[in-house]
Amino acid sequence: MRIAAALLLALISTTTTIPASANAATTCGTVSAKVAMTAGGTADQRVAGTLCLPRGRAAGVQLLIPGGFYGQAYWQMRGDRRRPSFVETMTAAGYATLAIDRLGTGASSYPPSARFQQDTHRIVIRQLIRQLREGRLGGPRFTKVVLVGHSLGSTLARTLAAAHPAEVDGVILTGESSVPNEAAFEQMGAGIYRAADDPRFAGRGLDDGYLTTRPGLRADWFYHRPNADPEVIAADEAAKTTDVFPPGDSYTPPSINRSIQAPVLIVNGEHDKLLAGARSSSAALRSQEAPFYGPRARLEAIVVPGTGHVLNAHRTGFHWFAQAREWVDRRVGGAAR
Repeated sequence: MRIAAALLLALISTTTTIPASANAATTCGTVSAKVAMTAGGTADQRVAGTLCLPRGRAAGVQLLIPGGFYGQAYWQMRGDRRRPSFVETMTAAGYATLAIDRLGTGASSYPPSARFQQDTHRIVIRQLIRQLREGRLGGPRFTKVVLVGHSLGSTLARTLAAAHPAEVDGVILTGESSVPNEAAFEQMGAGIYRAADDPRFAGRGLDDGYLTTRPGLRADWFYHRPNADPEVIAADEAAKTTDVFPPGDSYTPPSINRSIQAPVLIVNGEHDKLLAGARSSSAALRSQEAPFYGPRARLEAIVVPGTGHVLNAHRTGFHWFAQAREWVDRRVGGAAR
């Protein structure tokens, strides 16, 4: 399957059955969840997503949270189109997945940017966790919820897991660490502009709080080119979305991480330009991060060689997918049998 087709899979409008392995079938359908932007507010917005259910009855679901300027399609990307995506890997192992477009991205609602508060994205994710546990999104009542984030999505995942530890059974953090490369983020900022100035989004009536990436930024900052397919990079550029970053620091300090009571797996690329900390080995990354976590996190870490910031889009992606699947089996469970 070409990567462009894989990206479109997450945006299908009808329920579909796709082969996830020789012995399992996965049913995927679109989700439109009503959510509020503030705690206790009116649920007047909608989050779009794709819920994939494995054969059998899964007790565990993974809520997949994309990073900045990415939507739910990130989790269906194949850096090596001969290999399964993250979603396909997990559903083949018997886990349900819900990949989402955060508010202001993809097929979700586009409220005025002034309505976003610093904690809006986290409040929305918490509502989705509740709806998954209550069986209100087209699947069963899930008893185990694992948050899987990328970049900004990882920040949101660990912040929520720290604030509401009883609501999360496991956390996978990718493309984020306790040592961000502040200088790189500042330089990258020059490649971000108003979505209204981008031909793809012009005419949609988006206010100045909606941003997107300039052409070429993704290839320059998110990829380790020697290990990335040019067709994948092109498809990534074609699938870019808008985003809204509420007022306040969007990066939550790692000091909160000791409040996380669920198992945690951290996965970063060896050549991630947006990280300044340990990337030489998995052991080094774990040593760097361990002081920020308590014993109940049972922290594990993986450094993926030859890989940049968008781990799913590199040829190495399937390696960490398999390792993450084994980690969920061992630390959380909940697969359909």
